[in-house]
Amino acid sequence: MFIAVLTFTSRAENGPDFPIGSVIQNFALPQTDASGKKTALVKGKRATVVSPNQLKIEELDVDLFNAEGKTETTITATRCDFWRKENRLTTDTGILVKKPTLMVSANGIDWNVADSCGTLYTRVRVVLSSSNP
Repeated sequence: MFIAVLTFTSRAENGPDFPIGSVIQNFALPQTDASGKKTALVKGKRATVVSPNQLKIEELDVDLFNAEGKTETTITATRCDFWRKENRLTTDTGILVKKPTLMVSANGIDWNVADSCGTLYTRVRVVLSSSNP
């Protein structure tokens, strides 16, 4: 078993290639737009290489940044698949999306990381709150 602690930095290929079965501790994959501005950070406690295109991420935590570079939205899940070529996250084991005035939970998600959009499905629950403390 191959264990590595690293941060991916490549946007186009979404990180270097690792042998199937490799385990990457403290997985982190920054996402940038065409101008190089950071738009998102996909992190996990551990990622396992399932295929050249698929990583299984445990304890997923995604930060989506606003125009000022501050975290505006977070996405968390216990387990998630990351599809490198499509730059997509999928899971059907539960997901939580948080914004300052909105919280959405669902059993499943199909999320395009580069576009910061996707579909939440099955038992979707939305909670709205005031931005005032």
